[in-house]
Amino acid sequence: MKNKFLKNFFLILLLSSFSILSAQDISGVVSDATGPVPGVNVSVKGTNNGTATDFDGKYTIKNVKSTDILVFSYVGYKTQEIPVGEQTTINVTLESDQNALDEVVVVGYGAKKKSLVTGAISSVDAEDIKSVSNQRVEQALQGRTSGVTVSSSSGSPGSGARIRIRGTGSSGSSEPLFIVDGMKVSNIDNIPPSDIENLEVLKDAASAAIYGTEGANGVIIITTKSGKGKDVKVNFSSQLGFQFLNSDIELMNASQFVTYMNEAGVTSVVDNGIDTNWIDEVFDTAFMQRYDVSLSGEAAGISYYASIAHTDQDGIVAKENSSFKRTALRLNLKTNVTKWFEAGVSATTSFIKRRGVQENNDTRGVIQNALVLDPLTPVTYAPGTVPQEVFDRAANNGFPDVPVLRDSNGNVYGYPAYSTGEVLNPVAFADVNRTLNTNNQFLSTIYGKFTILEGLTFTSRFGYEYGDFLNENTIRPYFVASEAQNTTYTMSETRVRNERWLWENFASYTKSYGDHNFSLLAGYSAEDYEVPTISSRTGSVAIPDFPGFDLDLPGYTIDDVTENVVTFRDNLVSMYGRLSYDYAGKYLFEASFRRDRSDKFPTGNKAGNFPAVSAGWVLSKEDFWKQDSFLNYLKVRGSWGQNGNKSNLGGNSDIISITRNIGGLPINYLGQGGAQITGFANTNLVWETSTQTNFGIDLRALDNKLRFSVDYFNKTTEDLIVSDGSLITPGSAGFTSNEFNAGTIVNKGFEFEVGYANNDNAFKYQINANLSTLDNEVTEILFLPQGTSIEGAGAPQNDDGITRFTEGLPAWYFFGYQTNGVDPATGELRRVDTDGDGNITNADKTFIGSPHPDVLFGGNIGMQYKAFDFNLQFQGSLGNDIFTSFNQPSRPITNKLVHYFDDRWQNPGDVAAFPSSATITDAYDTDLMVEDGSYMRIKQIQLGYTLPQRISEKLHVNNLRLYVSLDDYFTFTKYRGLDPEIGNFGFNDIGVDRGYYPTAARMIFGLALDF
Repeated sequence: MKNKFLKNFFLILLLSSFSILSAQDISGVVSDATGPVPGVNVSVKGTNNGTATDFDGKYTIKNVKSTDILVFSYVGYKTQEIPVGEQTTINVTLESDQNALDEVVVVGYGAKKKSLVTGAISSVDAEDIKSVSNQRVEQALQGRTSGVTVSSSSGSPGSGARIRIRGTGSSGSSEPLFIVDGMKVSNIDNIPPSDIENLEVLKDAASAAIYGTEGANGVIIITTKSGKGKDVKVNFSSQLGFQFLNSDIELMNASQFVTYMNEAGVTSVVDNGIDTNWIDEVFDTAFMQRYDVSLSGEAAGISYYASIAHTDQDGIVAKENSSFKRTALRLNLKTNVTKWFEAGVSATTSFIKRRGVQENNDTRGVIQNALVLDPLTPVTYAPGTVPQEVFDRAANNGFPDVPVLRDSNGNVYGYPAYSTGEVLNPVAFADVNRTLNTNNQFLSTIYGKFTILEGLTFTSRFGYEYGDFLNENTIRPYFVASEAQNTTYTMSETRVRNERWLWENFASYTKSYGDHNFSLLAGYSAEDYEVPTISSRTGSVAIPDFPGFDLDLPGYTIDDVTENVVTFRDNLVSMYGRLSYDYAGKYLFEASFRRDRSDKFPTGNKAGNFPAVSAGWVLSKEDFWKQDSFLNYLKVRGSWGQNGNKSNLGGNSDIISITRNIGGLPINYLGQGGAQITGFANTNLVWETSTQTNFGIDLRALDNKLRFSVDYFNKTTEDLIVSDGSLITPGSAGFTSNEFNAGTIVNKGFEFEVGYANNDNAFKYQINANLSTLDNEVTEILFLPQGTSIEGAGAPQNDDGITRFTEGLPAWYFFGYQTNGVDPATGELRRVDTDGDGNITNADKTFIGSPHPDVLFGGNIGMQYKAFDFNLQFQGSLGNDIFTSFNQPSRPITNKLVHYFDDRWQNPGDVAAFPSSATITDAYDTDLMVEDGSYMRIKQIQLGYTLPQRISEKLHVNNLRLYVSLDDYFTFTKYRGLDPEIGNFGFNDIGVDRGYYPTAARMIFGLALDF
């Protein structure tokens, strides 16, 4: 018995020894395609034994048996399970998770798994925009996500874009808030697309409410690239391209113009043998080039990303005289100083020079002049053919020193043969009137992140933004007509500097109890923003005394000087918090709250509160869900929240403004100095508040290859801030009121996003598309008389505004006369008597079109086979209108689009779409000027080739890709102007074509190199 006990004891001891001996330490490195990945969870399956990879992707896990299985998991990647066996070193390469449910999306003051998101957030990553030829981030966003309208302010190089997230939500600016690496910024023109890691678009109130008073129009969060992996990685990319006009626009030729004018009774217009196509003369082929170099990696425990990007783009109008040059430098650093302290800095500086011509002007724009100048005028006169009257014109009008207009070769520019007034040779005008904008910017963010306890972190982040903007305009002397002249050398310059600092402190706590997962955020921030006008001055110098364009040189008479004027100062103090909860990733809940206090508002209303709640249910995680269903994932979600908007308020609205000067002269009454009220206080002004409800569904199907999302939103913006106080001030007061709250706008619609990807075979492909609907309506206007409107953009043909803001209609709709065809007997346009009083007056003007699209859509098709790749991206809109306002009723002898000629009335009995040439000016303020602006544009057709690895290795590079691309090359539209994508510079004239600088078609040759 004793021997049996001893045998059993030694047997147990032996087995235990083997067990102890077989338990061992396993180590290795976890990487992805770009290098080591820190923070990967490594655990023994079925146990609590686990660890995480360090900054270099290394890990060591103890007490692992040969029969164990190691599990490697990280958000955004497929989970891998690897049997240990006899291995002591296990290196793992993670693969991206195709279903993207565990990808991390950046939200306000943090990040979370996409599967846990309960709001409406769209993402665009570096892969999507890596080879775009757009030089501005806003333009690279176009057509890539639902619910976002991106309309170029102009097609001129370096111009920005108007971004509307879920429609126009204000009577003033409706631009979204931009956050770059955690810092609020004034603009994003200093960021090259090559520096961007990802963009997140926060569309619903619950997602944006954490930004409170500045989230009403949506939020775009930009995260720039950072160093990944220990190895040094160098990236170089280059684009060389040619730009040109690709439009079907057609003007009347000389023969048609002569016939048209003669029919109008202007018999003095005769054919002189000249037939100038001003579209061909003004637009030209222009060169563009772009170079991006970056260096990234990790050294001495510090990850780094450094880049230099240079862009040089000439314009298709006036080439170097409408150009854009930008040099941007960036440095991003991050390090784990200790196990409990992480620090980082992000800094960028940029130097921008943008030259431009006069545009977006219905009387004095270069392109507007090209559209209306008669074709009987030459670009330049042939030697010996200059009319003597041209040489004598200035002297005969009292300006003997004013020279004739000449090009760089000394040729005399053609003076209008028949067109009168402000109309002049557009090629000459682009030469004599030039603008230079110089913009130097600096942006930096520094942060420290403390790990206080497990799951508890505290972050302190300080950001600083500085901008120095100088605008210079120079005009050479010329005399074409009394309305088109400049009899001295004239120069103006304005320097503006903006400065912002933002200090944010916030704590985050994450904890799990079984299947209950909590995340808490609490923070405080302080911000100061100033925009002073340092100097603004205008000067001129007589022609004989001209020393050069520099206002500091002798001889200049300075006409107007403004110095050191603080335009406004904006201090903002905020407290905010957020609670996120989920049960087993199945039931989701989130609530946030922010309280802002701004100096822009009156004393009693400085603070605003902005709450939000959202919830979601992942049905596919329920027990009743069939695991073999073709639907792999299904989530329903809903949200409600409120956001604010203070961008339309300059400040000091609660202060009575008084001046002692009028027109630069002291106020004097019978020898006594005086003062005058210029703005009356409004102590009742409150925040613009947007309340939004959102319901959405997300699903994945067919082994996660198919993804689909749909959202319905209803956004109501109340207490709209109107800046024109004269609307509520009696004329007898002698002054106007400051800003006031006066209305409500409702935007509602559906958003759809769908995608399918198959990477199972050598031929890989993906298809993505998005579509959104939009219904925009002004539902209330306060304080104004019943039936009246707020006037918007003006034009010569409609002195009471061609856009209006009226209750019951879309914001800033087109305003004018409705028509009922052309009278076959007389050729006159029949205007509709809308008020039924028997007369046609201004009271009959009404809604004649809307610039807002009913439907926005976009998408892309990507394919790859072995070393070849192909990408096609498209984008467009349906249901929006365009108002053509470049024709003037006071200038009848001007050229016009050819359909005015082809579709005109000529003889009694004609059934025509356009009136006779003698009465055409009556049409300029009617719906005949409104055209369908719907279009589809092929944004990019790109074919690429990546060198095989064996060739790359011989060249000592990791990757080399060459590609050719046609960007913005094909546009399908019924609009007969230059470009259907009319954005414009103002918030109240979107869709108004005053002679819009069109988007250039581009042929791009590109190279991307990694080593």
